[in-house]
Amino acid sequence: MVLCAVFCLSASVLTAQEQPVKKVQYNFINEYGGFFGKNVGFTGVFINGVLLNNLDAIGLGVGYGINTATFQEVPLFVNYRHYFDRGRRLMPCINVAVGAAFHFWEEENYWYDEHGFYNYETLNKNGVGFYGTVAGGFRVKAFSFTGGFFFRTFPSDKSFNGGIEVKAGYTF
Repeated sequence: MVLCAVFCLSASVLTAQEQPVKKVQYNFINEYGGFFGKNVGFTGVFINGVLLNNLDAIGLGVGYGINTATFQEVPLFVNYRHYFDRGRRLMPCINVAVGAAFHFWEEENYWYDEHGFYNYETLNKNGVGFYGTVAGGFRVKAFSFTGGFFFRTFPSDKSFNGGIEVKAGYTF
């Protein structure tokens, strides 16, 4: 009976020491950069979330982009980043974002036809499309840099767009 009590006590002490303490802290990421593919543009994103054990960041993001296809977009997305702690200041990361992009723009188009008549039409580029990013990068203290692939759909012509994007920014 004494042997059983010693075994149970030592097992509980050993397992209590092996459990890591989870550290959760607020995380705010802002990044700006360009993208190149079927169209070209500039974007900025802002992500509010939490950082778990200084390695996993998850948050909700909003952004603003200007491009040559729909001219303006506002993406709303969920972002996940995993940082690989190698015991150095430079921490490599993977970055995945998935959500929706709201496009809004109306363009007026004027022209004269072959008979000299004045024509007018409104090009409507409003709607909601898919927004996605898969990238890799790194973080050094508060500075972050990511580069990878983006995926988007445009509601105006129901087309799919993909390409490369590069962003740099700060994490608070």
